[in-house]
Amino acid sequence: MKKFILNLFKILLILIPLGVLYSYAMFQGGFVSWFLFFGSLPILIYMALLLIYPMSRLKIERSIQPVITEAGNSVTVEIKFKRDRFFPLYYCVIEDLLPDTLDYRDTKRKKFSFLSNPDALKQKQRVKKVIFPWFKQTFSFTYKINELPRGEHVFQHIRISTGDFIGIIKKEETYPVETKLLVYPSERKVLLHKQAQSFEEGASASFNRTVKNTMVVSGVREYMPGDRVSWIDWKASAKKNTMMTKEFDQEKSQDMYLMFDGTAHENLNWLAFEGAVEVGVSLIDVLKEESARLVFSVLGSDRTTVPINKNQMSKEQVKHHMTTIQPKPAIPFGRLVKQETGVLPKGYLMMVITTQLSLELYDTLLQLRQKSPRVVLYLIQSDQALTEDEKKWLKYLRSSDVVVNLLSEGQLMKLTIEVNA
Repeated sequence: MKKFILNLFKILLILIPLGVLYSYAMFQGGFVSWFLFFGSLPILIYMALLLIYPMSRLKIERSIQPVITEAGNSVTVEIKFKRDRFFPLYYCVIEDLLPDTLDYRDTKRKKFSFLSNPDALKQKQRVKKVIFPWFKQTFSFTYKINELPRGEHVFQHIRISTGDFIGIIKKEETYPVETKLLVYPSERKVLLHKQAQSFEEGASASFNRTVKNTMVVSGVREYMPGDRVSWIDWKASAKKNTMMTKEFDQEKSQDMYLMFDGTAHENLNWLAFEGAVEVGVSLIDVLKEESARLVFSVLGSDRTTVPINKNQMSKEQVKHHMTTIQPKPAIPFGRLVKQETGVLPKGYLMMVITTQLSLELYDTLLQLRQKSPRVVLYLIQSDQALTEDEKKWLKYLRSSDVVVNLLSEGQLMKLTIEVNA
């Protein structure tokens, strides 16, 4: 009803000036009056035709290049228009309605300087363009989106408005045009410092053959070029009257279980969660070469577990899941870790990635340390957000032989993230 009344009002705005000018020309006569009438007639006719012009028949396509990229990169968006009516459009204001998931800037590792104030990165994205198509039946425009955040971004609508020369008649139409953009989390270079290793765990030899653990000696052999001086067995060399070096048991790799905190909790720092996602994805390449078996598990409202193989398919599966993951309310993460590890066979090296150290998680980690060869914690949090209780718990975890990695602003902004395992 409101639209009908508005259109009726616009028709009157066209008919009244037309009637006034025609009456003036008929009664007044002369060149000036008829010039005004015929001079304004094309404009009034255009306004009337524009009022009934079917904008819904305009065909629109949106293309994004590339459709799959990494967080912090940019993409180019092209919008194409095609119409089948040979009707002049004076102007078109085109607005691509961007999804809310693009409302923050991902500046790669630099973004973590805002870890204590993540909302400073939020910025509403708007794309508007004015085009003067006139009689063109096809036209287009392109724009770029920079500093893309992680996630699956769904573009759904494009809004177009047009009007006459003097702004009396205005028309607007919103078109459903769905396009998806997949932005993988940024992968970081990780340098892993291994702690003292156990030689009994695991089922296969370690892939890191360049470093030998000198704690277990299995025998001696003749010296070969490249052997270290510290490997020389001087007693055996004296008996054999030739240089002899020690042989070592080949270090066995371990079975590793990496658990990711996908729960939402009070005072959740969304930027710290983004950092946790990047650390989780980046650790996989390093850990899968150091482990006999590696399992990646996301614990939250839904449980997702992916066994990591040496091929790339399992890594891509994890990347795709971590691209779309968002923290959701669930039972406390510490309880989820306890439930998860309760059904696992003994001997796994337990790794936990989280953005908050709760009392329940602290107790769970201490219990895990009693039955696991090693427990590793990756805590992603701003230095300013650490509470006194968390500092005390971290100190006690370290003294209880839990490997603690506190990744805050300074560590996350480095080109290479250094962690212990």
